[in-house]
Amino acid sequence: MNELSAHYTDPRLASLYDIQNPWGPDSDFYLALAGRSALAILDIGCGTGMMATAFARQGHAVTAVDPAAAMLDVARSRPHGHLVRWVHGLVGDVQGSFDLVVMTGHAFQVLLDDETMLAFLQAVKQRLAPGGRFAFETRNPEARIWEQWGKPVVGRSSAGAPETMHVDIEKKGELVSFRSIYRFGDGTEVSSRSTLRFASQATISALAEKAGFSHQAWFGDWDRRPVEPGSRELILVAGFD
Repeated sequence: MNELSAHYTDPRLASLYDIQNPWGPDSDFYLALAGRSALAILDIGCGTGMMATAFARQGHAVTAVDPAAAMLDVARSRPHGHLVRWVHGLVGDVQGSFDLVVMTGHAFQVLLDDETMLAFLQAVKQRLAPGGRFAFETRNPEARIWEQWGKPVVGRSSAGAPETMHVDIEKKGELVSFRSIYRFGDGTEVSSRSTLRFASQATISALAEKAGFSHQAWFGDWDRRPVEPGSRELILVAGFD
């Protein structure tokens, strides 16, 4: 698993995370997946808590866990943040049984090898109640999205957002490493390094089955269309008997 990058640990970047990653079709997907009947929900890698607080506003009992203290500082201060149980740590630090576990924001890609991925999936399953579901997304390696990362990008709402550039992009097998440079309006820069795994659908499916997830529903986009070779997303909703 990656060491935490400055993107999550630097308070200045954490405070701007929602500008670069606003509510979108992915958020709508997860909120609809939870439904209206009250569930016990675990949000892994909850970040600034946008999804966790949305679940809580809908009446769910939400626990949210993240290893980055700076992100949780933002999350706790959100409107309705008091409705969520925040945990600083990893999934292994969470106690309880949950009807729905989610891992959003492509956070699954920080699991860099089969052993780590399998151990994580097993830990999630141990925390699911009978009939529970685990939902997450990862970028489809066949879409080769990293080839577009050399261009400057800003959030969809650019007010206050730094210009972001991904440089030194290097691909070795399924792993893509890169450095992100954040340029602020006052001329200052913050740099962080990251490595993500672009695992195939077949690999993830096999590991999920080995972890005990006998039911798998795969989608290629947030409108629930099937996975196709050009799909940008690999979205899995997994359960077990």
